[in-house]
Parts: sequence; structure tokens; C-alpha cells
Amino acid sequence: MEVRLNNGAVEVKIDSFGAELRGFKDLETGREYMWKRDPEFWGKSSPVLFPFVGVLKDGKYCYNGKEYFIKTRHGFARDNEFELVKKEDTCAEFLFRSNEKTREVYPFDFKLYLKYTLEGKKLVIEYRVENLEDEKMYFSLGAHPAFSTPLEGNSKYEDYYIQMDQEESGELNILNGALVDSKKKVKGFDGRKIVLNRDRFAGDAMIIEHPRSTKVYLKNDKTGYNLSLTFKDFKYIAFWNVPGAEFICLEPWNGISDYDNCSGNLAEKKGIEVLEGKEKFVRKLEIEIL
Repeated sequence: MEVRLNNGAVEVKIDSFGAELRGFKDLETGREYMWKRDPEFWGKSSPVLFPFVGVLKDGKYCYNGKEYFIKTRHGFARDNEFELVKKEDTCAEFLFRSNEKTREVYPFDFKLYLKYTLEGKKLVIEYRVENLEDEKMYFSLGAHPAFSTPLEGNSKYEDYYIQMDQEESGELNILNGALVDSKKKVKGFDGRKIVLNRDRFAGDAMIIEHPRSTKVYLKNDKTGYNLSLTFKDFKYIAFWNVPGAEFICLEPWNGISDYDNCSGNLAEKKGIEVLEGKEKFVRKLEIEIL
């Protein structure tokens, strides 16, 4: 089911399957900022990553002496129908809750809410995780919005660039296959600016651990394309693209793929979040057309 929000400045489209953001259109210019989901490259536009970010080593983990198997990347929430629990002209809220099927691979009772709210040319996305149990709950949560990088006029893909709001070391985690390399990091850029090119993501995502920045911009000075993403209280920010595709993903995470030397014990997992019994975990993103 498609849900639309419109405040006269922008129009947003959300699919209840995965509560996935499918459209973010500037009604003044007619520019669509979300990736068109071309299956030749990547058939999604903004999946929610829960209860894991990335992959598990050997597709499994151990909790309280029992093994659980999840072969899919980024958990399972994105591949399920969400319930629409609130709808107004400029706001919609979706819910996915644990069930018998989820408990087979993830032994926690939870509610996961995604709330979308329009404020001018800004879209606020609130992620809320509720632990329904009395015991601790271990989980990861991530966002994965893909923004279109159209080649308008005489512009080239290389005219697009990412700009951090703070100086960064440029040090990146790298992957050993699908797992995070435990032995080394690489110097990926200098300062605040990352210029895009077709080979930038040939080795998969660029992952910054504990960034100083809380806001990142995607820009093209030739076309006037200017978008910001504010991501306070996230442990990682990652950038990703399929070489040849006209999009770039800006991905704030609280969690990360397993390291190649991990134990497989869920409580020891790098980047994992711990939610006490009956507590709630809330994070917000702000996507704004500038």
C-alpha cells in the first residue's frame, strides 16, 4: 500500500511494505530526490535495517547458549509488511511487531515504529524500538536512503560530492568479503569533502566509525542540487553506490556487520545496542532540500 504526504512544498511516498520511503519530490522544481529502484542495479530506495546491520558471520549468532540463523543482509524488517497506525496530510506512522516467525530467528518481543513527518522542505523520520520484555534486548538499527544523482544538462556523475559538516580523519573501516576487516582501516578522503566517481564504491561501502559530523550534504554545484541529512546519535555513517547507477546512499547506522574475527556471541557483537526491559530507543533523521 502506498501512502502519500503533501504539505504544498514537497510530496512524499511511502510503501507500507518495509515502511520504505519511495519518493521525496520538490513540488517547486519538480525534482525527485529518491532513487527510482531500477532492479538492474538495486531494487530498493530506503530500507530499514533491523534487527541487524550488514551480515552475520556464517549467517548465524549465539544467544543464551542457542544458535540462531539469519542468512539475509540487514536483518528482516525491510522484507515485511508494516501496519499503518497513523495517517494525516503531513504525517504517517508505521508499525512492525515481533511474531512467531520472527522469534524463530530473533528471540525478542519488540515493536518497531517508523514515523514520517513533513516540515516545510524537511522530512523528519523517527525510528522507535520498544522492548516488550522484562529482560535485555540486543539489536542494531540503520537507515539506507538512496538519493538520485541524475545527470541533468551537461553535468557528470563526478560533479556530485558529499560534504561533512565537520573535519573528519578520512579513516574508513573496510570489508573482508562481507565482514569488517579486524586488522586494518584505510585513508579514504581528506577533511570534509568526498568527490564521487564511478569507481569510488567498487570495494563496497565507505564506513566512518564515530564520525565527528552530525550532518552530511549531497551536492552538485552545476545543477543546484543540494540536500542535507542530519543524523545525531548514530555510531556510524556509511556511503554506498552500485557502480554505474545514478544514486548515492547516505546510511546512518547504530550497528555494523560482524567483524571477521568475531565470536558470534550476540552480547559481544561490535556496535550492538542494548535496550533494558520495557524501555524504548528513539533516533531521528532529518532530510532537507536546500
